[in-house]
Amino acid sequence: MVCETVDRIGSLVVQAAELQRPCVEGICPECKDPCCSRVHYLYTEKDILYLRLSGRRQTWRREGFMKKGCWFLGSKGCSLELHSRPFICHSYVCPDLESAIRESGPEVMSQLRELFRLIGMLRGQMWSEYLVESRNGKRQPIQL
Repeated sequence: MVCETVDRIGSLVVQAAELQRPCVEGICPECKDPCCSRVHYLYTEKDILYLRLSGRRQTWRREGFMKKGCWFLGSKGCSLELHSRPFICHSYVCPDLESAIRESGPEVMSQLRELFRLIGMLRGQMWSEYLVESRNGKRQPIQL
């Protein structure tokens, strides 16, 4: 049950990333004040659960603990693999990026919003299914 939900989330994350990719590649590298440089730890319990259930490892970089902004922001952008990024990193669309996406096609932004809505709903479903399977003894509890 929960494994299928995790797989579906992964598939939708890929779809959302592919829709954004052309605009992200054009806007983000040229940004003077990237959102990634203004944030720190963004993982929620659902992000960590998704990582564990999908078989991905959490990537902690101790050398980044004192760094300003996201610890995973490197000289060439995000150093995390697509599926290892927190959901907010996929779903946050700054005003400049949103403008570029809307210019690329009016339907693209609405498609993205729908994908983000579905992913959010499935993340809640994943959490619920995980709890049910853990209570029923079908899954070992994961330490978050």
